[in-house]
Amino acid sequence: MDPECVPCLLKRIVFQSRLVEGEDGRKPLQAALSILSAGFDGQVNSAHMATKAHAAAYAALGTDDPYQELKERSDQVATLLLPELHRYLDAAEDRLQAAVLGSIVGNVMDFGPGIAIQHPDQLFDVFHGLMDQGLDVNDVPKMRETILRSRKVLYLLDNCGESVFDIPLIQEIQRVGPEVVGVVKGQPILTDVTRKDAARSGIDKVFDRVVDTGQFAVGLDLDRTGEDLRREMEDCDIIISKGMANFEALSDTGVGPIVYLLRAKCHPVARALGVLKDQNVAAYRERADSR
Repeated sequence: MDPECVPCLLKRIVFQSRLVEGEDGRKPLQAALSILSAGFDGQVNSAHMATKAHAAAYAALGTDDPYQELKERSDQVATLLLPELHRYLDAAEDRLQAAVLGSIVGNVMDFGPGIAIQHPDQLFDVFHGLMDQGLDVNDVPKMRETILRSRKVLYLLDNCGESVFDIPLIQEIQRVGPEVVGVVKGQPILTDVTRKDAARSGIDKVFDRVVDTGQFAVGLDLDRTGEDLRREMEDCDIIISKGMANFEALSDTGVGPIVYLLRAKCHPVARALGVLKDQNVAAYRERADSR
């Protein structure tokens, strides 16, 4: 956990607290601060620490989903923009690469001070510019090679809205053969997709099958993974991991082959990937024992 993660996390706590009517963020912030002051030592995994802080903040708020309205609007906005994304795919020389880029552009649907955009409607203004930026790290050739010899792909979803932009990529993968199993969150956390959210957007019908993490967690905590997901992870040929939190949670575990699809929205994650902030990243990693 980088020192920069601490103020970022606290800003997020205040932001989400103010989504709840009548809240100014004091009690959730106090709850999160107690977790951070007791547990921050520079060695703890950032996603694990964020999970504990958000659990304390949600308890202080007395709600299990402060982001519900933002999640619903995110899906609406992304659905309205989906025809524009398909136009990019239809014009592309490489549909898989274009679909990867589209799924990464959706990763800006992540709200809070200084994170990405502040409201789903802002995606209308930035969509074309982000698509025109292209991929700053492009491991799509390695990803394609592995997918073409795969039987099963495990797809770790991230944010609502973003998941709508994942649909063309899922369909491109299915088109060349593998089944694609979607992974949603076991409980609402931030703007991440749950089973309920997947049903609302319709992405649950796109996947061949959907499992959930069985946990409240920022990213994915392998120590608390449910039996269904554990079986899918052992049986899959490649994992597609969306977003920064999944990268933070998994990048030091040796899990692989895995492709991290994300926008590097903060300096610590950018440094860990060896890229610049606000670059679009498709980074392929083998299993740690096969390097």
